[in-house]
Amino acid sequence: MAVATERDPTATRTALATWLAGRTGADDVEVGELSIPGLSGFSNETLLFDAAWAGAVHPLAIRVEPTGHTVFPSTAFDAQVDVMRALAPHVPVPEVLWFEQGTDVLGARFACMARVEGEVPADNPGYHGAGWMTELDPAGQRRVWESGLDTMAAIHRLDVGALGLDWLRPVAPEQQLELDRDYRRFACGDVPYPVVDEAFEILARTVPPSVERPALCWGDSRIGNMIFGPDQHVAAVLDWEMVTCGDPAQDLAWYLLLDRHHTMAFDVPRLPGLPGREESVGRWEEASGASAEHLGWYELLGAARYASVMVRVMKLLDSSGVFPGAAEGAFDQTGTRLLALLLDERR
Repeated sequence: MAVATERDPTATRTALATWLAGRTGADDVEVGELSIPGLSGFSNETLLFDAAWAGAVHPLAIRVEPTGHTVFPSTAFDAQVDVMRALAPHVPVPEVLWFEQGTDVLGARFACMARVEGEVPADNPGYHGAGWMTELDPAGQRRVWESGLDTMAAIHRLDVGALGLDWLRPVAPEQQLELDRDYRRFACGDVPYPVVDEAFEILARTVPPSVERPALCWGDSRIGNMIFGPDQHVAAVLDWEMVTCGDPAQDLAWYLLLDRHHTMAFDVPRLPGLPGREESVGRWEEASGASAEHLGWYELLGAARYASVMVRVMKLLDSSGVFPGAAEGAFDQTGTRLLALLLDERR
């Protein structure tokens, strides 16, 4: 995630038209109006537009590599592109048409993809209280949730080596814990963060064993990172910057955790059509062939990570001028309160 760059629309369209002409060999490229999605607040910069050449209109999406104000210390941009290309025949992901390694066109590297049409559950305001999901009947809401679970499970069934992704080395639970400790220091500095520090102490005492078959893990696994078609089924899985390899229960944990966050953060009831925790876990286990035995450990780890992410986001909102003064409440936000709730439930 990153703070979007302010761009001159006319200059950007001209630059993209010239670039596409070079890529396609066409001399009549026209780039239409640019749209920048704003449903999820802080996100990688995405440009949506129609481009026309050779008598045809091509709906395109460009994902620009973050270069400043990043939420994470590494963009993992090459990994994201490689993973999407490897997954394309197996799960719905946007088709990567070109990966531009130069920075002279948009000021950073970018991936140009075929645009996938559909609806994305919003993060702010959350999909439980506003947006297209609230307009669906309970059966439609259920289809969204279950299609998301099934698609995530399909990712977990894949053979990492057969995909050519064996460069994604398995991360053991204790290694992931240390990575999240490192991220806490990156995002929050050395100042005390009592709920996160308490969670890390508990997690360190209860580290589960590594799974026998490490799976490809999406990382930022939530319905807000999926595009859904008119039939309420997944049309594309987005945002692979947190991709890893390990226990797939961590993806299920994030999926459930972020959904819970969205009811708590906006103080709204959960959508009536969404299946509950037990049913969701059972469906994922059956579809993935994996076990959710250590789901609770990964939920607590995910909540500690999310609380740290929110500190970083609040600081960036302040320093970027998007929300002056946000840093003052960086350690008392919805991620903090969600983690405190999980800790209270364990006592």
